[in-house]
Amino acid sequence: MVQKPAGFSWPPELTEEQGKLLDFLDHLGNNGWGRNPQTEELMPKVLSELHVVGLGISLVKEAMKSIGYDKNDLHQLDRWESKRTTGRFGR
Repeated sequence: MVQKPAGFSWPPELTEEQGKLLDFLDHLGNNGWGRNPQTEELMPKVLSELHVVGLGISLVKEAMKSIGYDKNDLHQLDRWESKRTTGRFGR
């Protein structure tokens, strides 16, 4: 489980809404974004909301990497992005 460093804040160029969505995505990542009923329902929606507010998957992965998520976790985000865009969970 990844925990943001004490006193962490998102870069000032991000809006409050973007920061809140990234915080929620981080909260959902407590299990590395593994597939379960909760993530099946929430992940495509959260990634869509992030996309709408201007944070594509590359920026989202960069943000999550900056707080400690590893290569495998970030790969899971790619898989969820596939689910969001194609309806199928990626490999």
